[in-house]
Amino acid sequence: MKIVKQMIIKLISNILYLFALKGILFAQGLDDIQFWHAEKFQKIINDKTSLSLEQDFRSGENMSKLLYLHADFGFRRSLNKSYSINLNFREVFEQKGQNLTREHRPHVQIAWKGKSGQFSISSRARLEYRIRQGKDSVFRNRDMISLNYGKGFTSLKLVPYLANEFFYDFEKNEYNRNRFYVGIKVGSIKSFKPTIYILIQTKIANDSFTHIGVLGFKFNF
Repeated sequence: MKIVKQMIIKLISNILYLFALKGILFAQGLDDIQFWHAEKFQKIINDKTSLSLEQDFRSGENMSKLLYLHADFGFRRSLNKSYSINLNFREVFEQKGQNLTREHRPHVQIAWKGKSGQFSISSRARLEYRIRQGKDSVFRNRDMISLNYGKGFTSLKLVPYLANEFFYDFEKNEYNRNRFYVGIKVGSIKSFKPTIYILIQTKIANDSFTHIGVLGFKFNF
């Protein structure tokens, strides 16, 4: 009963958090409010190699309509304690106006991680090849840096983090998108690791800026 009670309390807290955050984001005058939900399953092959399968669903238009989903299959190989390399293939479906678009997206990335005192730092450089429906194929680069603090606070082992991701479009030869994350990772659950985050995405197109606010949940199994 104690475990069930704790789960109910956590669920209620998350729901209250969601509604409070939604109100805050609306107050900022953003172009859209979205909800992103992802699940990632990993299979450890050995101490250096693993496979992964990820699915991601994103609802926009003030969280009322499913606009995006992808499935991603990946291979990861650790090179040493700090560096690793990934080879992935992603299938993307996105609603753009009245059209449902499809994109094949193979990508490769190199990641690094390290520590400095209470801080854990990680970064990755990802090169995507976007095979787009009705458009020319194009390369895109995505660089991301993350900063975690502490080893886990409270009995939930909460780890706060910040992250930023830059998108560089080789077709237009410019940075045209940025994502800034603020979130918390929960380390107390043995069977999976939830992450809750707020994301602000800025997109640049034709010298104009659009901003969306995102409430996101990710579960790593």
